[in-house]
Amino acid sequence: MNLRQKIADRLILQASTNRVDAGDLTRQAIETPSGKAEAWAAFPENDPTAPTNTLLLKFPGTGGRAERSSSHPSEFWNDLKCASWTINHRGYGQSDGPPSLQNFVETCESVWAKAEQLFPDHRIVLYGNSLGCLSALYLSSRHRAFGLYLRNPPPLAELISKRLRYNWWNFGMARLIAKQIPGCLNPQKNAQQSHCPTLLVQSECDGLVPPRFQNLIADSYAGELKKVVLKAADHGSPVPEQQVEEYIKAVQWLGERIAAYQPHSTKS
Repeated sequence: MNLRQKIADRLILQASTNRVDAGDLTRQAIETPSGKAEAWAAFPENDPTAPTNTLLLKFPGTGGRAERSSSHPSEFWNDLKCASWTINHRGYGQSDGPPSLQNFVETCESVWAKAEQLFPDHRIVLYGNSLGCLSALYLSSRHRAFGLYLRNPPPLAELISKRLRYNWWNFGMARLIAKQIPGCLNPQKNAQQSHCPTLLVQSECDGLVPPRFQNLIADSYAGELKKVVLKAADHGSPVPEQQVEEYIKAVQWLGERIAAYQPHSTKS
């Protein structure tokens, strides 16, 4: 890994390895070509033997940890019996380090392969929160995903350029850092190659990923996409109380589309 990649990782990733109480979640180690990643699994009624027909793969944001995850939003998918895996990318939690965007693709591919091995007859649905949207969109553009949930997706290269270029001495650095983001993680390009039904949940007053940047991804999406805008919400705000009913209906819409969706092809 070169110096510019290390700088990019330091600016973008907020990895942590401290112990986090995972509650009733179950740890699944996943081998990748250069180290282990981990998934923390949730099952209906906390029973790993409970019958399921859908697997929700979740990717947290840059400072998130899989141990804190839940099976949301699958509790609103009445026609689907859903297990969930939330992924700690390399360098997070007990996954092997170092944390780097350069490791994301091999981890994503290893997670998908393990999921298909252990859940061969399941619908696989993808969930990305903030930075996690890059992993979710990468997989949806290359594999037979049945649905996609995105929360405040960031077009990293554009965001980095915007935040650094206002200081003239940082302009060149912004371009160099943006070039360190693996091209295959480009969310706009991956959106153009994704066709499964998608729910995009957008915070109206997002100060970290302003809506105009999120819309670069939404406008690129090739499949059916429904957007819910959370009024007066910032990047990490909960669903406003007055919009809970609207939000639940949107999540139920996604569940219905997942149950009915038939992927057309498999990409490798």
